Amino acid sequence: MKNNNRWQRIVGIIVAIILCVASSEFINNQNVTEIDADNTVDNQESKLDAVKFIRTVDGDTIIVEDSNGEHKRVRMIGIDTPESVAQEEERNNEYGVMASDYTKELLTNAITLYLEYDVDADDQYDRILAYVWLEDVDDTFNVENIKNSMVNAIIVENGYGIAKKYEPTVAHDDILAELMAEAEENNIGLWQYQEFRDLWK
Repeated sequence: MKNNNRWQRIVGIIVAIILCVASSEFINNQNVTEIDADNTVDNQESKLDAVKFIRTVDGDTIIVEDSNGEHKRVRMIGIDTPESVAQEEERNNEYGVMASDYTKELLTNAITLYLEYDVDADDQYDRILAYVWLEDVDDTFNVENIKNSMVNAIIVENGYGIAKKYEPTVAHDDILAELMAEAEENNIGLWQYQEFRDLWK
């Protein structure tokens, strides 16, 4: 009888140990699943497409390399800069050269850029239409993020381009218009030149 009780106790202890180990493994697996799920959600929420910066074309257009190794022309939407490399020579002017030089300087140390797309992802010239970011930000509508990291906005804020509406790609039009108004009012960048102002009349 004593032997039976002893074996029952041993079996009970073994079962308890097995249950504890199984419970621990279950909890650990649940934690891993939750972490993986969080990572997946974060990736799904990312709005930006990482690309390799190749070179500047002019004030509002750049060349990048996509994930397939293909070189793509990116036209920054929501802004416009004077012409410097137009096929029709009469359209090019010194302010276009200055705007192009500013964008080149701004992107001098850029290796990876991040593209945010709007309603239309490309145009009739097969150019990618995008807001270009210097870093991968979580909130693309945060004003400080826009001022500090969106190339389109930095160009306008510093007076080397204007805010321009291109329907239906208008996600950031309001903040770009505000930045342009401030630059124009304070004669920032190219706004100090009357000839630059006359370009947009």
